[in-house]
Amino acid sequence: MYKSGILTTLLFLILTCLLFIFLPGGGIIFLVPALAVAGVFLLIGKIKSLIFSKYQGDFDLWEEKINLLNESIAEKGKLLETLPAKEERVSFLFEISQNLIELIDFEKIIDLLIDTLEKIFPTADNILFFNFDKEGDKLILNRCLRRKNDTISSKKGNALDKWVLHQNRSLLIDDITKDFRFDYSKLPAYQERKVHSFILSPLSVGHKSLGVLRIEAKSPGLFSLDDSRLLRNISDLGAVVLERALLFQRAQDLAIKDSLTGLFVRSYFSQYLSRSLKDAAAKRQAVGLIMLDIDDFKKINDSYGHVVGDLVLMNLAGILKENINEQTGIVCRFGGEEFALVVTKSSRIEIIACAENILSAVRKTVLAFRRKKVSFTVSQGLAFYPDDCDSASVLIEQADVLLYKAKREGKNKLCYSGQ
Repeated sequence: MYKSGILTTLLFLILTCLLFIFLPGGGIIFLVPALAVAGVFLLIGKIKSLIFSKYQGDFDLWEEKINLLNESIAEKGKLLETLPAKEERVSFLFEISQNLIELIDFEKIIDLLIDTLEKIFPTADNILFFNFDKEGDKLILNRCLRRKNDTISSKKGNALDKWVLHQNRSLLIDDITKDFRFDYSKLPAYQERKVHSFILSPLSVGHKSLGVLRIEAKSPGLFSLDDSRLLRNISDLGAVVLERALLFQRAQDLAIKDSLTGLFVRSYFSQYLSRSLKDAAAKRQAVGLIMLDIDDFKKINDSYGHVVGDLVLMNLAGILKENINEQTGIVCRFGGEEFALVVTKSSRIEIIACAENILSAVRKTVLAFRRKKVSFTVSQGLAFYPDDCDSASVLIEQADVLLYKAKREGKNKLCYSGQ
């Protein structure tokens, strides 16, 4: 700044000298004032230089503060531009959480999650939910939304889903063909459907994994980091509600299921049988009641101990579950080594075949215990509604009578009315 004042003064003096040279007569008139003005300029420049040198640090500090303020204002401006979208997102998440809180059924919670994601990601091609089977350490496809009827042949999680499950982290992929972490040529999603972009999120509570949500699209670069964060927020909400539903289901199971075999208890069986007979009467369908007892079970306990006795009960329960599912009826531990099976939505021939299949499976079962092979047999009595009776109590009595008939005739057999 001081140098600038000196330069201005020198230019002024040079101009004055030129006037003095070219106007010798009148140049003196300009010379004296010019020298005075030049002195003033030099004095002002000197004062400015002293002030500037004294406050140079302060000037730099304030200039830095002004620059920082300008940057902050620019950032706040960008934030203000995104506030409406953020407010809408928070409101949306609150609405989802309210809807989820009202549900306690596992399947309905999954349905709501899929429906919600369908609305949020209208350009996605497929939305998949994989349930985590902890015992088998595998992901099994539970729900699938396909907008273009794409082929989804694999019912198990792929490398992306397993990565998300084990890392317990979200995953965003713009283009799978350019992502060095995964071999896209081995992914069914790319092989079958030519999917390029993915977002995935785990459904987990702490370190406990419940499953994985995967959203995919054939176009590359379709999903953003904000999309990934939103999916994670929804997944976290869903995981908490799903965990509550599972706890509620376990509490219910404790009340209506046997702790050793996992089969329904006698009280629940009675309620189910009464409902089944009413439904069968309205639809004019047959209901079969199988009463089943392990032959010489006391001898098994006396010979091998109660540990082997429990092992026999659990293996038999597994066989019964394989032959009767929720769609065809229920299996109940009626008491001790006695079991009851209600078979619905089947014809008389199908019910008899079911009982014979159980008998055959038990005969083939051999348990190994301390280098010893343990086998067992069962006897069955089968009664039909409405052929043999018109009430639940009489049906139980009739099946019980047929069971003891099987025992008297040598055990390890099936007896049913009309043989």
